[in-house]
Amino acid sequence: MIKSTKKESPAPDTAKRRQPVCWSQEAHAQSLRVELNDEKFFVFPYIHFMFAKLECSKEGDVLTMSFATHDIRIAGKNLREVGVAAQKLSVDWVREATVRYAALMPVDAVLIERIEVKEAYDADKEPVD
Repeated sequence: MIKSTKKESPAPDTAKRRQPVCWSQEAHAQSLRVELNDEKFFVFPYIHFMFAKLECSKEGDVLTMSFATHDIRIAGKNLREVGVAAQKLSVDWVREATVRYAALMPVDAVLIERIEVKEAYDADKEPVD
């Protein structure tokens, strides 16, 4: 009988499989990168961060992050974790989850469904029609 030194790897645990990620936390983040599904992205330095507001409802969560020049509205599910990381200035980047991966996300995972970036209101600026 020949003995093999190779160990059979166990079947992969489905809970440990790589899940689609729509945000990242970095303790020493200097800025927030916001990626949109149309291949556009923005970078906002945390030195211009003003405040964040989280609103939760049965339909989903909305996290608003305001910077000196722009407001970022993030809609999705389980966004509290992102809001708490914003408090620590440690959200490195966020991006919209693609529709096909959204169904693969665990129920308790952060899911970013939609991101809107708008210029912040300036009282001295004429409104754009």
